[in-house]
Amino acid sequence: MESGARRPLGEILLEMGVLNRAQLRLGLVHHHETHVPLGRALVREGVCSEADVLRGLATQLGVEPVDLEHQPLDPAMAALLPARIARQHRAVPLRLEHVPLEQGEREVLHIALPAPVSLEAVDAVRAITGKPRVEAHVASDTALTQALAELYGIEEPTEPTTPAPATPGGPLLLYGWPPVTAVLITRQLARHGYQARVATPLEVLHTRREDVVLAPIQAMEGLLAGEVSIEGALIVHGASDDEGFDRARQLGARGFLANPRDEQLLLRAVRRLRPGGASLSGAPDSSHHSP
Repeated sequence: MESGARRPLGEILLEMGVLNRAQLRLGLVHHHETHVPLGRALVREGVCSEADVLRGLATQLGVEPVDLEHQPLDPAMAALLPARIARQHRAVPLRLEHVPLEQGEREVLHIALPAPVSLEAVDAVRAITGKPRVEAHVASDTALTQALAELYGIEEPTEPTTPAPATPGGPLLLYGWPPVTAVLITRQLARHGYQARVATPLEVLHTRREDVVLAPIQAMEGLLAGEVSIEGALIVHGASDDEGFDRARQLGARGFLANPRDEQLLLRAVRRLRPGGASLSGAPDSSHHSP
């Protein structure tokens, strides 16, 4: 059950057709920023259901999934597996199966576990119950929490909520700048009444239409690879040539900065987008502040 040759969950879900590459990228950003499993990140982002992720995990791990929300639990099973083991491994006893053999029969205990299914958990359940065979099934985190509460009264601590997206119309969001440049831009804008702060990748991906993001072209190309796009207005910095402007257009940028240290050009680009602004179209003007 624990193998180093597992296929990535994201690839499995793509093949299942439950998400696209843009949605997977969003989940991966959430996964890396919040340090939660990818499946949970995808559910939080609303691009997959827990049932979709569960089917993907079952395929990845080579075990059968179990939908605890639609399977009645047997209270008598709680007497078979002590609460401390259930809590430690988040193991839920499901049922006993009697498998006929040539001489008598063998009992098989079926349990539900979180992904990735742990051999240590299976061995612990086998040792404490004395059952010769334990079959593990993978279940969703939410369903396991509910089942443990129902069978044992085990209450899990509340999971921290996802950081809120950037406040619409709030500070300008700086992404991908070297620290010194970010401080310089922040100070330049502050002198003219604009607030700015450094944003995380997840905050940039969750911008609203009213938000404005300032970033180098390379940083945004890395974040928005594939089909990903953002709702917020984007001002990018790059080389002031045809290639630079074309790259900005491909990102959907609405402003362009040839030199972010030029305070007047920076202000002109920002003022076009706060409170409103024009779309990226046509050829750049001679000042190179908008592609």
